[in-house]
Amino acid sequence: MSPHATPIHDAPFTGPGAWRGDQFSNPDEWTYTLSPQLLQELDASLRRIHAEGKLIPHLSPEDYSLPSFAPDGQRLRREVQSGRGFLVIRGVPADAYTQEEAAILYWGIAVHLGHPIPQNANGDYLFWVRDEGYDFHRQYGAKGVRISRTASAIDFHTDSSAAYAGYTPDIVSLLALQVAREGGETAIVSAQSVHNILREERPDCLRRLYEPFFFDRRAELRPGESPTISAPLFTYGDALAIRYFRFNLLKGHETAGVPLTPRDLESLECLEQACRRDGLAVRFHMRRGDMQFVNNRFVLHSRTAFEDHEEPARRRNFLRLWMRYR
Repeated sequence: MSPHATPIHDAPFTGPGAWRGDQFSNPDEWTYTLSPQLLQELDASLRRIHAEGKLIPHLSPEDYSLPSFAPDGQRLRREVQSGRGFLVIRGVPADAYTQEEAAILYWGIAVHLGHPIPQNANGDYLFWVRDEGYDFHRQYGAKGVRISRTASAIDFHTDSSAAYAGYTPDIVSLLALQVAREGGETAIVSAQSVHNILREERPDCLRRLYEPFFFDRRAELRPGESPTISAPLFTYGDALAIRYFRFNLLKGHETAGVPLTPRDLESLECLEQACRRDGLAVRFHMRRGDMQFVNNRFVLHSRTAFEDHEEPARRRNFLRLWMRYR
């Protein structure tokens, strides 16, 4: 559950994962639009799934007949897993389907890119990302209270840094069923590019980030489990990996009774400043029917605060999946 510390990767990253946002000329470079033929295939698969009485999460790629997506699906899977590390897929006609039907279509695309896994101790595969009225800072530590269920801004992070449900996903995905009246902008950054900045400018901070910190686990804790885990932010095996959520880390050190040192705090601030470097992030607003896939190993994501619609049916509502490569 907790990765061991590794030696520092002391070389610059130069592959497709070491991108900067200002290197992309337009969103078409990281956007894939569902074709009319693929939408017909998805719809036919949906009708067959309903007729056979099958339910999520028992659906596999074999339950979807998507011949027009096969070659693109393999390419997009490689892009998310070992290429650029993120992708937006557009074109689900959200108005034409119920939420349950849209979820089945979403699942059909997702299982061609990864393998969905549960997101909490209850074993739920589908997680609703919406404002449920929680006061995150006041209620933090109560089971199920996560910042993703508020309208608050969320700083750059990776999902399940504390290994909720016992693990950290390889891929995090969202389907936008309803979008906010205002705000809720997504931003993502490459941890490889952040690593390059720190290696060049602050190697002392980078060294500390390869050493363990404590992460708080109380938002999704099974009986008998430790309320914290100890893990480095950066590790390097076959590839670079990062786990990070600053709030969760600060709480982890409080819970463990291990105060952060000035060196710890300076290293975390170096990481934050590198993530916020001008031109580094890709920023965009999700549209209704958009699907976002982000590599949770080497891409960090964030969200600005949002203001919702007054009508309950129009309130921001995203559906999240966690996935493994295989």
